[in-house]
Amino acid sequence: MNCPVCESTELIQGALEANLTSMKCPDCKGNWIHGAEYWKWLEKHGPNLPEMPEPVNDLQSSETGKYLDCPECQFRMSKFLVGHGIGFTLDHCEGCKGIWLDGNEWEALKSRNLHDDLNAMLTEFWQASARREARRKHLEKIYTQKFGAEDFAEIRRVRVWLDNHRNKQELIAFLTDKDPFGI
Repeated sequence: MNCPVCESTELIQGALEANLTSMKCPDCKGNWIHGAEYWKWLEKHGPNLPEMPEPVNDLQSSETGKYLDCPECQFRMSKFLVGHGIGFTLDHCEGCKGIWLDGNEWEALKSRNLHDDLNAMLTEFWQASARREARRKHLEKIYTQKFGAEDFAEIRRVRVWLDNHRNKQELIAFLTDKDPFGI
């Protein structure tokens, strides 16, 4: 079985965790997890594994961004957002249910205690939440660039104050009136 990223490099058997085997690419360090293997491991260890130490933020994913073909059954894999502050996607095969993790992705998931949630990441509920998070971050970036960090922070502060004010509608009307004093 060849690596879906490197394409010509043969995957070798390894282990991500005790009792969780994977097929690892010696070149790009990616891991192929058979769907049944992950489920067996999860059943044995249970959901919500113990909290891990502080998240490691300096792990860089080697994700290429291109769509990959399953190394096992050759189906085109789907990409699923991880969310929760992690900016990469998982590649999942709908045919054989396997999951491809690019180099360092397992470690990044594990550092945030998300390694036992791969099955949940494949649900529409998780994906909708991850899309909302990605959209919010994208808009924050746009507004920060447009207004500057200091002004954007101030407008957010004012917005929170306004949202919680008992006269919110009147304040908005005053702010949007072109000539509130009739001058």
